[in-house]
Amino acid sequence: MTDDRELGGRRVVVGLVAALTAVTAAFGALLGFVLPAWTGLEEFTVLEMTVPVSPVTFGLYGGVTIGVFLVTLLVVVQVISRFDENAV
Repeated sequence: MTDDRELGGRRVVVGLVAALTAVTAAFGALLGFVLPAWTGLEEFTVLEMTVPVSPVTFGLYGGVTIGVFLVTLLVVVQVISRFDENAV
């Protein structure tokens, strides 16, 4: 028996954004695990805040940064496409 489900454009884009965010968080966690061993770096300062180097902090930073960037990009594209539909 086959399932004739079609993938819509929005589902594909949302899935791609979720996958990219998860991969980036995983890479950040891996970098947070390996970086202290390679360089001996244990913490760094960003805007007068001291942040420890760990898999959790780097994973969160990577996931949140890429997630916010991609969602913002999608919102901008959605808004621009609505203006484009009204102009025609």
